[in-house]
Amino acid sequence: MTADLELQSPTDAQTIQRRKKTPRTPIKAQIVDYLASNGASKVADISNGIACCRDSVRHHLAALESAAIVRSDIAPGERSRFTPFYALAPERRVSDS
Repeated sequence: MTADLELQSPTDAQTIQRRKKTPRTPIKAQIVDYLASNGASKVADISNGIACCRDSVRHHLAALESAAIVRSDIAPGERSRFTPFYALAPERRVSDS
């Protein structure tokens, strides 16, 4: 085996690029940062923006949505035929009373 990395397919090149670009920040934090910077976005845009696969982004978005950190414009049960846009949920304000 040589020290040079041999590419077997185009996917190998994409994987290498993602490893170089992706910081060691947890995916959920990257998603929150992306949405804070770019506003409401669909999974494909978030995935490309943070250099992470769509399935992983979907998984983490579901967790963030359950925690009420992220919201979607389409209810979870109605997403089969539509592309939802995700955005940061408005912060809950604590009343001073």
